[in-house]
Amino acid sequence: MLATPTSGQASLLGPCWSIGGKPMSNDAKAFDLLKNHLYVAAVCDILDSLGHRQQAMHHRLRPLLPDIRNCGFVGRARPIQWMETSYVDEDPYGPEIEAVDSLGPGDVIVHSTDHAGTNAPWGELMSTVAKRNGAVGCVCDSQVRDCVRIIDMGFPVYYTGIRPLDSQGRGRVMAYDVPITCGDVLVRPGEIVFADFDGIVVIPREAEAEVLGLAQERVTKESATRDDLLRGDSLRDVYNRYGVL
Repeated sequence: MLATPTSGQASLLGPCWSIGGKPMSNDAKAFDLLKNHLYVAAVCDILDSLGHRQQAMHHRLRPLLPDIRNCGFVGRARPIQWMETSYVDEDPYGPEIEAVDSLGPGDVIVHSTDHAGTNAPWGELMSTVAKRNGAVGCVCDSQVRDCVRIIDMGFPVYYTGIRPLDSQGRGRVMAYDVPITCGDVLVRPGEIVFADFDGIVVIPREAEAEVLGLAQERVTKESATRDDLLRGDSLRDVYNRYGVL
């Protein structure tokens, strides 16, 4: 398990957070800004400007929910590292159950399977627990199953494929709340994960405060850019004016 950050760590991360606990009020404000006033592509542009150019997950990861305006989420990462197996352990689900039971409000489950195709690490019952506990979404870099039931409950999941096979004897959780790679992006516990129909972006903890500070400025500039374009100004003039495209 990852411990709650100290005050020194919290200042590095920007808004405070806690693993498996209720997000702080700063998180609520940040998440509202991102989800309701921005979008993933704009956050990627901000990260590009800060030199973080590899924060968007691979295009293979797509949303399961069919509503393109409500298929995403924003929350803090709970990474899970998997490995493929060819045997049935005495307690095949032990670490997996522990990880899912520990989920709390605002959490995003992020699976790293190295794109394994042998099984589906995520399904309906885990989605049920995650949603009940207040988690806001799941990213799985391999297969999922029970898709119709997950869609019916409205729990946001991003995935690369569908397969009905259980993980028992095929895959096992090796660790959770540890740094992982998912979708070709490093994901560390507690980092902001923001997803919409375009894809998924991870905001590095060391850039979080600056990204959130620039996000409000981006909202203002995009609104002004849109208004000026609709008024008839040329794209060149508007870009020169606001620097947003």
